[in-house]
Amino acid sequence: MKVYKLGRVGNLRSTTLFHAFARAGLYGLILVEPDDTYLSLGYFDNLQQVIDLERAKTLNIPIIRREVGGGTVLLSRGQVFYQLVVPKSLAPFKVEDAYKKFSQPVMETYRQLGIEVEYRPINDIITKGTKRKISGQGAGDIGKAFVFVGNILLRFDTQLMAELLKVPDKGLLKSLLDENISWVERETGSLPDFWDVAGLLEESFRKVLPLEGEGEVPQEILELADKLKEELTSEETLFEDTGRNHKLLKIREGIFLERESLRILRDKE
Repeated sequence: MKVYKLGRVGNLRSTTLFHAFARAGLYGLILVEPDDTYLSLGYFDNLQQVIDLERAKTLNIPIIRREVGGGTVLLSRGQVFYQLVVPKSLAPFKVEDAYKKFSQPVMETYRQLGIEVEYRPINDIITKGTKRKISGQGAGDIGKAFVFVGNILLRFDTQLMAELLKVPDKGLLKSLLDENISWVERETGSLPDFWDVAGLLEESFRKVLPLEGEGEVPQEILELADKLKEELTSEETLFEDTGRNHKLLKIREGIFLERESLRILRDKE
């Protein structure tokens, strides 16, 4: 398996590429930064309950549905995504154990960037002191592959995220996001570039996986990714009835907003 450090990519390839890898049976670690701004729905998300469609349309924000779990994600420049596509034999049988195992290289990367973090089951990494979410992750099977994806947040636009989620009080949501989400620039005052962060991620993931050398994405995989964009952004896929009822909006693991009453629910830390 190789490492694919791609830098900034557009045309929603920061989501479609890992699907193309998995569908084609190509394994490796993809490191990428979005060159566009868009929303990625989790596999089980109900679009009409989760997203403010009118606002997304007004702001010209595209929406795609990925085939792995986790919540709705706002992708944009200033985020470094790690996307692991491996044979199922290389992933722990229990998805909880997979999250725990593959979160370790990410946590090591944050520490090398000067931020002390901890794992918050099942799919968040949070800052140690303030308990703010600084990385959200998703996982699942696509074809014969196990896929694990997440991001290193270098910077994040909480205002735009609040605008795009479907809640009756955007101001309250913005304040909750500010209280519970963080990013590298906020924590350290500095903004590393993609290549610095990608190098740290590569080094850390090599300690837990048999990654050998760097690869170039084959042209047929790029073409498949662009073809999958049509499928994953189609109305049929986006408006699919997942059977999920989203009464609660997860701000981070342990903190939820009740959509209708705007009640804030907190688990015991």
